[in-house]
Amino acid sequence: MPEAPLPLAPALTTLLGRASVPPRLLHAPGPGPQALSLAVAAALRAPDHGGLKPWRFVCIEGEARARLGELLAERLLARAPETPEARLDLERTKPLRAPLLVAAGAALRHDHPKIPAWEQEATAAAGIMNFLNALDAQGFGGCWLSSAALRDPMVKQALGFAPDDALLGWIYVGTPNADRPRPTRPSPDAYFRHWSPA
Repeated sequence: MPEAPLPLAPALTTLLGRASVPPRLLHAPGPGPQALSLAVAAALRAPDHGGLKPWRFVCIEGEARARLGELLAERLLARAPETPEARLDLERTKPLRAPLLVAAGAALRHDHPKIPAWEQEATAAAGIMNFLNALDAQGFGGCWLSSAALRDPMVKQALGFAPDDALLGWIYVGTPNADRPRPTRPSPDAYFRHWSPA
């Protein structure tokens, strides 16, 4: 006789229901200071080999989003001078797609004798996922996106990151529509296995 499924803890129910929300479905209000503080506190619970604390979150909201958009367009034109104006306009409007944009990254110690940079980036990425989960648990939606601008040294500098730091993503945050998408995930059975030594 199969075992009856155990009741899920509320935190696990929330985690299993989380899904990215496209920026076009995010609207005001965005999270306030308390909600953001809780989300960052959750990020800081990620595994951190050596206690290097690489997590960095830069919040961009209000008029600052338009100024970042101008910078993104300027830097795209510098990297690709043939970029058409319509594409530059798209770049300008990217930060405006949600009430809050968070530049998430990692302050890296490249000279650490035991902990390579990839481990520090993994710690920061785990923190970003905790950040997203915590926002979702508070009723907000988020979407983690990337772009070539994340590797642009002038964009990194403008956001306060050192040249050797890593910008890992743009996190779009806001209040999701009531009919937010929750895509069906595949069965977990295809993604894990037990190892048996030969």
